[in-house]
Amino acid sequence: MSDMGFVSDLQHFSTGDGHGIRTTVFMQGCNLSCEWCHNPETIDINGSLLFYEALCVNCRKCEEICPSNVNSFVNGKHLINRNRCKLVGKCEQVCPQSALKVSGKQYKLSHVMNYILEDIDFYKKSNGGVTISGGEPLLQIDFCVKLAKACSENDINVIVDTAGNVPFEYFQRIMLYTKTFFYDFKANSEEGYREKIGGSYKLILENLKGLIAKSCDVVVRIPIIPGHNDTVEYMKKTAEILKNIGAEKVQLLPFHRLGTAKYKALGKEYFYAETKPVSQEKSNELLSVLESYDFVCKIDG
Repeated sequence: MSDMGFVSDLQHFSTGDGHGIRTTVFMQGCNLSCEWCHNPETIDINGSLLFYEALCVNCRKCEEICPSNVNSFVNGKHLINRNRCKLVGKCEQVCPQSALKVSGKQYKLSHVMNYILEDIDFYKKSNGGVTISGGEPLLQIDFCVKLAKACSENDINVIVDTAGNVPFEYFQRIMLYTKTFFYDFKANSEEGYREKIGGSYKLILENLKGLIAKSCDVVVRIPIIPGHNDTVEYMKKTAEILKNIGAEKVQLLPFHRLGTAKYKALGKEYFYAETKPVSQEKSNELLSVLESYDFVCKIDG
């Protein structure tokens, strides 16, 4: 199994990725295409270059150091030729304002574990740990299994945050070291997954059933997306599906636009750029539906 992982980011002191103080390991690559994704830089398995134009001070250090001539300056404007970019990352290293960032770097398992172990005292005091997220982390199953094993050997709690669009065999492998999962449930039909998300509803539902059958600690997480699944009727159908397969814990994740700047930095259009965030009233209304089905549930994010 691989000792190298393709990582989008490492983040200390995460408080929104599970209980207690946690370190989140964001793995690079996703096999879904959700139009509302708030981590778009993690989607491309080959990595991504982000350019935050407002931070650029035209020092031109990136132009001088880039071996592929990705950066150029015309009439004082910083231009990016992404087709040339090989994601070497030298531009990121010399940029004094952090206007350039590469998502997707290869790290050894030892490097990631050293980063994680820096905060081991905080995990123990807060009942926290490590969350392996993405992207879709289980696309890099070899590395994730080794990472979960290393954490387990150091008595560090591990949560795997997944969208479930992978073979069940992957879950069986990582279950040797953790049985705690955040499981995204983004639509309640095959048509909904095909049109909005790009994954297989059948596969995602069967994997969720499998995890529950294996007595895993599964928190089903439902993003509330305006115009997609934000009605009482839709949530009732979702609740009935989840109840029938034995799910017990559900979290609602109200849509927000915090990823908007990332789309601009990637040179991509954001379909939901003008969509208003979900109101507290709407979130509470949908939460009440889940409560009526006796789920252990809350609004998160």
